[in-house]
Amino acid sequence: MILSPMKEMDIYGVFVPPLLAWGVFSLFAVKVIHVVLARKGFYQSDVEQQLFDVALFVLIASLLSFCVF
Repeated sequence: MILSPMKEMDIYGVFVPPLLAWGVFSLFAVKVIHVVLARKGFYQSDVEQQLFDVALFVLIASLLSFCVF
């Protein structure tokens, strides 16, 4: 499986757009980071959890997209 910015990925005969694959990977990474930050007590401060998670998702998806291009 080669990540190409313009072509669809073939996963067991199902064509998947790269943006969808990057989004799924970013969602998984955000969930892992969320658990780690929650255990460290980061969310006990004055931070909006949902806003921070959305911003983190956008940041990870953007960085992943930037690295592939």
